[in-house]
Amino acid sequence: MLLAGYSTITLMAWVFTKLSKEEVRQSTINHECTHARQWMELAVASGLLIWLGMLAFDLSAWWLVLSTLTFYVWYVLEYLVRRFIGLFRNGKNGQKEAYRLVSFEQEARLAEKDNNYLENSTYFAWMHFY
Repeated sequence: MLLAGYSTITLMAWVFTKLSKEEVRQSTINHECTHARQWMELAVASGLLIWLGMLAFDLSAWWLVLSTLTFYVWYVLEYLVRRFIGLFRNGKNGQKEAYRLVSFEQEARLAEKDNNYLENSTYFAWMHFY
Protein backbone atom coordinates (compact mmCIF):
# COMPACT_ATOMS: atom_id res chain seq x y z
CA MET A 1 0.00 0.00 0.00
CA LEU A 2 1.34 3.42 -0.96
CA LEU A 3 1.12 6.63 1.02
CA ALA A 4 -2.21 8.45 0.83
CA GLY A 5 -2.36 10.81 -2.12
CA TYR A 6 0.17 8.87 -4.20
CA SER A 7 -0.66 6.46 -6.99
CA THR A 8 2.94 5.81 -7.99
CA ILE A 9 6.26 6.15 -6.15
CA THR A 10 9.88 5.24 -6.73
CA LEU A 11 11.86 3.69 -3.88
CA MET A 12 15.50 3.20 -4.69
CA ALA A 13 15.52 1.66 -8.18
CA TRP A 14 11.98 0.24 -8.06
CA VAL A 15 8.75 1.85 -9.16
CA PHE A 16 5.60 0.93 -7.22
CA THR A 17 2.11 1.82 -8.40
CA LYS A 18 -1.52 1.21 -7.51
CA LEU A 19 -2.45 1.48 -11.18
CA SER A 20 -2.86 -1.35 -13.65
CA LYS A 21 -0.82 -1.51 -16.86
CA GLU A 22 -3.77 -0.03 -18.72
CA GLU A 23 -4.21 2.87 -16.27
CA VAL A 24 -0.63 4.05 -15.88
CA ARG A 25 0.37 6.80 -18.31
CA GLN A 26 3.65 6.74 -20.20
CA SER A 27 4.49 10.16 -18.77
CA THR A 28 4.25 8.71 -15.25
CA ILE A 29 6.55 5.82 -16.21
CA ASN A 30 9.05 8.29 -17.72
CA HIS A 31 8.91 10.48 -14.59
CA GLU A 32 9.44 7.64 -12.13
CA CYS A 33 12.14 5.91 -14.20
CA THR A 34 14.04 9.21 -14.21
CA HIS A 35 13.92 9.19 -10.39
CA ALA A 36 15.22 5.61 -10.40
CA ARG A 37 18.20 6.67 -12.53
CA GLN A 38 18.84 9.69 -10.29
CA TRP A 39 18.91 7.34 -7.31
CA MET A 40 21.38 5.04 -9.10
CA GLU A 41 23.63 7.95 -10.09
CA LEU A 42 23.92 9.19 -6.52
CA ALA A 43 24.22 5.71 -5.03
CA VAL A 44 27.16 4.86 -7.32
CA ALA A 45 28.87 8.25 -6.92
CA SER A 46 28.56 8.29 -3.14
CA GLY A 47 29.49 4.60 -3.00
CA LEU A 48 32.75 5.37 -4.80
CA LEU A 49 33.52 8.21 -2.39
CA ILE A 50 32.75 6.00 0.60
CA TRP A 51 34.89 3.23 -0.88
CA LEU A 52 37.81 5.66 -1.19
CA GLY A 53 37.19 6.67 2.42
CA MET A 54 37.26 3.01 3.39
CA LEU A 55 40.66 2.62 1.74
CA ALA A 56 42.08 5.81 3.21
CA PHE A 57 40.68 5.51 6.74
CA ASP A 58 40.21 1.75 7.13
CA LEU A 59 36.43 2.08 7.49
CA SER A 60 34.06 -0.87 7.66
CA ALA A 61 32.25 -1.94 4.49
CA TRP A 62 29.01 -1.24 6.36
CA TRP A 63 29.53 2.45 5.54
CA LEU A 64 28.54 1.61 1.95
CA VAL A 65 24.94 1.23 3.15
CA LEU A 66 24.86 5.03 3.38
CA SER A 67 25.21 5.29 -0.39
CA THR A 68 21.63 3.99 -0.75
CA LEU A 69 20.38 7.00 1.22
CA THR A 70 22.27 9.75 -0.60
CA PHE A 71 19.44 10.54 -3.05
CA TYR A 72 16.91 10.91 -0.24
CA VAL A 73 19.17 13.04 1.95
CA TRP A 74 20.00 15.31 -1.00
CA TYR A 75 16.31 15.52 -2.01
CA VAL A 76 15.12 16.47 1.50
CA LEU A 77 17.93 19.00 2.03
CA GLU A 78 17.27 20.67 -1.32
CA TYR A 79 13.54 20.75 -0.64
CA LEU A 80 14.08 22.35 2.79
CA VAL A 81 16.48 24.96 1.39
CA ARG A 82 14.07 25.82 -1.44
CA ARG A 83 11.17 25.99 1.02
CA PHE A 84 13.17 28.29 3.31
CA ILE A 85 14.13 30.56 0.41
CA GLY A 86 10.53 30.54 -0.82
CA LEU A 87 9.34 31.73 2.57
CA PHE A 88 11.30 34.95 2.14
CA ARG A 89 10.57 35.43 -1.56
CA ASN A 90 6.85 34.79 -1.83
CA GLY A 91 5.59 33.83 1.62
CA LYS A 92 3.36 30.75 1.63
CA ASN A 93 3.13 30.71 -2.18
CA GLY A 94 6.92 30.32 -2.38
CA GLN A 95 6.81 27.42 0.04
CA LYS A 96 4.28 25.62 -2.16
CA GLU A 97 6.63 25.89 -5.13
CA ALA A 98 9.53 24.26 -3.26
CA TYR A 99 8.58 20.74 -4.36
CA ARG A 100 8.35 21.73 -8.02
CA LEU A 101 11.72 23.52 -7.84
CA VAL A 102 13.69 20.52 -6.54
CA SER A 103 16.19 19.71 -9.30
CA PHE A 104 15.22 16.02 -9.34
CA GLU A 105 11.57 16.94 -9.94
CA GLN A 106 12.45 19.44 -12.65
CA GLU A 107 14.40 16.81 -14.59
CA ALA A 108 11.67 14.19 -14.09
CA ARG A 109 9.00 16.58 -15.40
CA LEU A 110 11.18 17.30 -18.42
CA ALA A 111 11.47 13.55 -19.06
CA GLU A 112 7.69 13.03 -18.95
CA LYS A 113 7.27 14.27 -22.52
CA ASP A 114 10.20 12.33 -24.04
CA ASN A 115 10.01 8.54 -24.17
CA ASN A 116 13.72 8.44 -25.07
CA TYR A 117 14.88 10.92 -22.45
CA LEU A 118 17.00 8.50 -20.43
CA GLU A 119 18.75 7.18 -23.54
CA ASN A 120 19.52 10.67 -24.85
CA SER A 121 20.29 12.64 -21.68
CA THR A 122 23.55 12.85 -19.81
CA TYR A 123 24.16 11.46 -16.37
CA PHE A 124 23.60 13.92 -13.53
CA ALA A 125 21.44 16.07 -15.84
CA TRP A 126 19.49 17.23 -12.78
CA MET A 127 22.54 19.34 -11.86
CA HIS A 128 21.66 21.67 -14.77
CA PHE A 129 18.69 22.95 -12.77
CA TYR A 130 20.84 24.72 -10.17
